[in-house]
Amino acid sequence: MTHRTLTSIAGFPTEIGFYLSGMDEVRDQLRAAVAGMSDEQISRPVIPGAHSLAALVLHIGEAEWHWMQEVVSGHQVTDEIRNTPYWDVLKEPKRSSQRSYSAEFCLNEIKQIRQQTAETLASCSDAQFDHVFSYERNGKTYDLTLRWILHHLIDHEAQHKGQILMLQRLSDEL
Repeated sequence: MTHRTLTSIAGFPTEIGFYLSGMDEVRDQLRAAVAGMSDEQISRPVIPGAHSLAALVLHIGEAEWHWMQEVVSGHQVTDEIRNTPYWDVLKEPKRSSQRSYSAEFCLNEIKQIRQQTAETLASCSDAQFDHVFSYERNGKTYDLTLRWILHHLIDHEAQHKGQILMLQRLSDEL
């Protein structure tokens, strides 16, 4: 019989540690899905009009950076951030496929972002879980809690992991 459970990551407030543990579980699954891929497999679109798997992995990092660093921590998007491989990667799909990023490179980029996330969360308390962060996009203001943001990051990565796995299967059949 297999027993599965999530445990709160040591060194973090209990609830935040549980969310970070869930985020890490999905990340481990993503890592397992792409780690052994060749540069060509990960950097070229599987079907016309689709993003490369590298672009999808980097987009996961971009979203995490946006929510945790921009919304939660209040950092501004600088030219340095705009010039990273992950920034606006889905808006510029040819950029990632032309650069032929390796799986190792993409996974390292999102690992660094996760380390920043962990540093941000280490300074939070469970009492801040329902703190409201206001975020404006396209002229509309959204009020979001840290709890919602962490849930959204898990959901977002899990959805793109599924997309990556589906595109991998398609690639194997083509």
